[in-house]
Amino acid sequence: MTSSTGTHTAPIMGISRHRLSSDGRGVTTLVGLHGCPLHCHYCLNDKCHEPAGIRHMMSAQKLYDTVCCDNIYFCATGGGITFGGGEPALHSDFIEEFAHLNKQGWNITLETSLNVPAHHIAQLLPVVDDYIIDIKSLNPTIYRTYTGVSIEPLLSNLTHLIEQGKAPHITVRTPLIPGYNTTQDVEESTEKLRAMGITRIDNFTYHTHPTQRTKPDGKQGKSTCNVLKKIRTIIADANHIAYTPTPCTHSSCTTGNCPMCEQELAWLTNRIATLQNPIL
Repeated sequence: MTSSTGTHTAPIMGISRHRLSSDGRGVTTLVGLHGCPLHCHYCLNDKCHEPAGIRHMMSAQKLYDTVCCDNIYFCATGGGITFGGGEPALHSDFIEEFAHLNKQGWNITLETSLNVPAHHIAQLLPVVDDYIIDIKSLNPTIYRTYTGVSIEPLLSNLTHLIEQGKAPHITVRTPLIPGYNTTQDVEESTEKLRAMGITRIDNFTYHTHPTQRTKPDGKQGKSTCNVLKKIRTIIADANHIAYTPTPCTHSSCTTGNCPMCEQELAWLTNRIATLQNPIL
């Protein structure tokens, strides 16, 4: 979608900061974009099909301004922005514009089903660094039964990415989906992917019951908080900035962004901005 100012906008389901290794390299911010061509039985973001799932309509510039607060984390760890969903590739104009705003060189990851018209993938090829692809199953019958759509667009787009030399930058998720496939099906999909040149393959089992799904808790958030403190300390030391992290007094954190961490991040970011050649 294009706004009246000529910039592209997209429907945002949510923005999740301080992701560590789960959605790409380094520290990442996960941006969930609304809309998906699949209708998976165990959809983790089923509001991607409902108007109520849209929390914000944002321009690419507004999103950039929102996420740049974590610039020093992205630059120090090789992290950046992961576009997920829903199906983010449907918003290729928006992602392309955002990538052109990214002058710091943040890593751009696309978390995708690849089941979109080919022109979206072609448009994003120059600006996406890494791909996390959830294929469900390479068995066409299983795939259609689970997703409600044909597997052909996925296969065509995956083949194109491999032909363009992107195989080393692709991680494929091959889940065991209770009631839909078997361990043997997963093994067969894995073998086919390896034959195609894919080496990064993530085998796991879907947790199909809500009580089995992991939710953020205080302990997890505290762990993230400690990692962020270490990153700030390393950056400060490398730039000869006197900095001692303040002990966190919060009993729990959900994403590692307690008020104290946010204050220290802003302080360090401002100090870094005054340096001519900061080391990140």
